Amino acid sequence: MISFNKVGIIGAGSYGTAVAQCFSSMVKEVLLVSDNADVTLAVNKSHMNPKFIPEVLLDEKISCTNVFSDVCNSDIIFIAVPVAAVASVCNKLKEHKITVPIVLCSKGFCIETGQLQSDLFEEILDNDYEIFSGPSFASEISRGLPAGVNIAGKNYELSVRIAECLSSQTFKIEPIHDYIGLQVAGALKNVLAIGCGIFSGLKLGSSAISKFIVSGLREVAELSVALGGQKSTIYELGGIGDTILTCTSRQSRNILFGEHIAAGGTIDNWNGPLAEGIFAAKAIPTLKQNHCLKLKIFSEIYKIIYEKKSVNQDSLL
Repeated sequence: MISFNKVGIIGAGSYGTAVAQCFSSMVKEVLLVSDNADVTLAVNKSHMNPKFIPEVLLDEKISCTNVFSDVCNSDIIFIAVPVAAVASVCNKLKEHKITVPIVLCSKGFCIETGQLQSDLFEEILDNDYEIFSGPSFASEISRGLPAGVNIAGKNYELSVRIAECLSSQTFKIEPIHDYIGLQVAGALKNVLAIGCGIFSGLKLGSSAISKFIVSGLREVAELSVALGGQKSTIYELGGIGDTILTCTSRQSRNILFGEHIAAGGTIDNWNGPLAEGIFAAKAIPTLKQNHCLKLKIFSEIYKIIYEKKSVNQDSLL
């Protein structure tokens, strides 16, 4: 039977640190891997990560390292870095001949190719892997507030085992079969949230935002099926659950970026926090072409961001 005594988490940003805090009550040790010496020092000395999750006292089972090879003796490894860095991390894992299961927490497509992260992963590694996605703001789950996410991979028994070992009273992990649809929903909900931010900034009302979300979810389902996923995944935590959270809360960085666009801003003068929907949107033309889809709403958001097209509420509705 698979057991997880030591969990490695590559990426000590807000989400990686928050997940470490969630898992600390279920395992003997959690090791964060960071490329920031100040973060490493703070976690190890004061049990805090003031750069990314201020005011949260971390469990003493959590430690941090700047040495990538330290993660090698983990029983399972989570990758919690921006999607653009996933390939680099996978190549490092390959160099160190890591054989344990890998869990991908990043949300987005490979920008140049429109690939899913699972496709990229399989090109580099042959480990068992899982997709981990759902409505879980780092600022909330790090404080022990209740939340739930989905996990999915080719090995459903592994998904179930991870859920059993790492779920806690407040952080529930629900296994599902559709690792493709889970990735599509996780990436595109960030793009949808940019659109919701635009609607919010233009003060078009909650009714319009609701209509926009539903129309967008239809396109999410359409792309999921085209890629081999299941339409029903829309109804899971990582589908509509994550979409509701990201599209309706101003904690969402994507909404803030959308409001910036509505106020006349552009991607060039955006100085706010990283909004993952910006990068996911960049893959839309490739996805449309590769799978002969219209993706009307997502195409419109792409044009607004990257072609500086004027916002037209009619084209978004």
